[in-house]
Amino acid sequence: MDPSVLDNPLWYSLTGEHAALARRSGDALWYGDAYAPFVAVASPAAHVADDPRLVGRRYFLGVAPAVLPERWIPAPVDAGHAVPDTLQLVRPLDAPDLETEETVSVLGNEHRERMRALTSLVYPEFFREHSAALGTYVGVLQESRLIAMAGERMAVPGAREISAVCTHPEFAGRGLARALLVALVNRHRAQGLVSFLHVSAGNEGATRLYEKLGFVHRATLTLTAVDIAKSH
Repeated sequence: MDPSVLDNPLWYSLTGEHAALARRSGDALWYGDAYAPFVAVASPAAHVADDPRLVGRRYFLGVAPAVLPERWIPAPVDAGHAVPDTLQLVRPLDAPDLETEETVSVLGNEHRERMRALTSLVYPEFFREHSAALGTYVGVLQESRLIAMAGERMAVPGAREISAVCTHPEFAGRGLARALLVALVNRHRAQGLVSFLHVSAGNEGATRLYEKLGFVHRATLTLTAVDIAKSH
C-alpha cells in the first residue's frame, strides 16, 4: 500500500472503490446525502463549482480547497459534531494476530433500521440512510436488538477505514467495541488490507483502546466543515 493515499483518503475512496457513488462539482467529488456528508478535492488549488444539489453541512478531511463558492460558509467544528484535529491511526499488517470474538455477526439489509436507531443515539452526524452500503458492517445482537456495531467507510487502495464504532449506552463497558474492532481487523488481514481509522483528538478513551489493539498514530488531519445554504 502507498501510505500517501491516507493523506487524502476521501479523494482516493471517491476515485477508487466508491467511484460509482461519486458526484462531481468542478474539481470536487462528493457522496450523496444519504451516504455520507463528505466532499473531497485532490489539492487546495482545486476549483469547486457551485452545485444546487449540495446543501447543509459538509466536511473535507485532510485536504480542503483554498477558495470556496459563495454559498459555502466555513463553520466551526465543535463538540456537537467533532473537533477539527482528527487523529489517523493505522494498524500495520505485521502487527500481532488478534483472537476473534464469537459474539460478532455480519450485518445485512435486514439490520439497516436497527443500525440507524443505534447510530441516532451515539453517532448521528455521519451515519446516514445508506452509509452501510459503503462497506461491511458487523454488530453484536442481543436477541433481536442491535446493541453495538462498527463497519467500513472509506476504501483506499490497499486499506479500509473502520468507522461508526458505537455501543448502546446501556451496554457500555462490556468490551463490545473491542470485539467489533478485532472482527474487522481480522477480516482486513485475511484480505491483505491495512486497517485505519479516525478519532477526534482528545478522545483519550477510544485512542487507548485502538492503541491496545495495535493501531499507531500516523498523522493528524484537519476536519473542515462548511455550511451550504440553499440556492435561490
